[in-house]
Amino acid sequence: MQVINLKKHKPIFMILLLFLSLLFCNTLFAEREYPSYIEHKVHSGENLYKIAKQYLDKSPTLFLDEFVEQIKQVNDISDSNIIHIDQVLMIPTANSKLISNEIIHHDSLCGIYLNTYSLTEKTLQRLIIHYDSLGCNALVLDFSNVRGTLFYASENKIARENDLIVPIISHPHKLANLLHQHDIELIARVTMFKDTTLTHNYPEWRPVIIPDSTDTLLSIKKYEEHWLNPNNHEVQQYKLDIIKEIISLGVDEIQLDYVRFPTEGHLLDADYGIPDSLTKQDVITDFISKVYELTRQEGVTLSADIFGIVALQHHEDVQNTGQDIRMIMPYLDRIHPMIYPSHFYGEFWGKAYPGNEPYYFIYRMCSVLRDEIDDDSKIIPYLESFSLYHNSVDPFTVSAQIQAVKDAGLNAGFLFWNSSSNYNATWKALEYFSQ
Repeated sequence: MQVINLKKHKPIFMILLLFLSLLFCNTLFAEREYPSYIEHKVHSGENLYKIAKQYLDKSPTLFLDEFVEQIKQVNDISDSNIIHIDQVLMIPTANSKLISNEIIHHDSLCGIYLNTYSLTEKTLQRLIIHYDSLGCNALVLDFSNVRGTLFYASENKIARENDLIVPIISHPHKLANLLHQHDIELIARVTMFKDTTLTHNYPEWRPVIIPDSTDTLLSIKKYEEHWLNPNNHEVQQYKLDIIKEIISLGVDEIQLDYVRFPTEGHLLDADYGIPDSLTKQDVITDFISKVYELTRQEGVTLSADIFGIVALQHHEDVQNTGQDIRMIMPYLDRIHPMIYPSHFYGEFWGKAYPGNEPYYFIYRMCSVLRDEIDDDSKIIPYLESFSLYHNSVDPFTVSAQIQAVKDAGLNAGFLFWNSSSNYNATWKALEYFSQ
């Protein structure tokens, strides 16, 4: 009997393994052999999408478009989507496991940020295969973005009045349940005070820009329609209501982004209505403490993304953004410093191009953070799986960052960021570390 040398034939072996995994996962994931059906008689005014939405709770999929295709396949409906009144449709259903309300919390994370617009059935299939083989255990997904868009079916009155709802995450509980079956934490990224839609629609929610003699109306407008006023009570209440709603959707962590004051142009010195007895740090800390009350009540993890250079906690940066790590840490379970080497311009720490020195830069940043934060088990940095100058990086750059985090003594893991959700280099780097 011939013995196959797996090391010699590793590329062929990996391709075969991936093919078999895809085949297995596709059958398991979508439950194509539907265990049961519901008969539905078509009524006047109905179409396939209305019918599919009615039964999505019981469907073998997470996404409405995918479910429509399944109904068409089962009932041999053409691409024209034509159905008739009194026609009886067979609606495929799945014997899904009971949705668990338990929160998952891992002591150490390895995961990626996924742009919600990239969320499809096939994307999740491929993602789970990578996660299962590489030991990843966390997925960061936008539940809101800087435009103020909410990616789930929000009931919030303000969100509905401003057409902010794009329910790509059509069934968040089912999504959480699926990820939990693979021991994956669902982390909801929720943007806070950068919100271009509400800033445009509610001028009274903006900071008051103080113009100088050289300003024009156009130059002022350039800055004022991007950021809400973090010190505005109505702004805070709206964001707290959204967070409370997202917590109820079965997520494991609320990850606050843009939970700071802006630093762009005239917004830096705008009037935020802060009394002389308080600082920007007080405002941000107080708001995070309010969020913490909500997450603590439900047992959900709370984290915050820390703006680049602010991770170094230089006095001026802390004052400008209001992100004082020592002040906010008592109200956070995790902190995610976004320390991307390519984002630091010019010479930094004696390096002409920080983006070309990923190991040195990440190692030194992590070491500074360890000195700054008493409990380093809370530090889970974002690493760049991209470059400011192009959208992808090589596996070596990703591997260097991973090794730097480990060598700096941080054992709580890391997350990866690529705004286009292109993680080919990341998978290759993680494959090296999983061997």
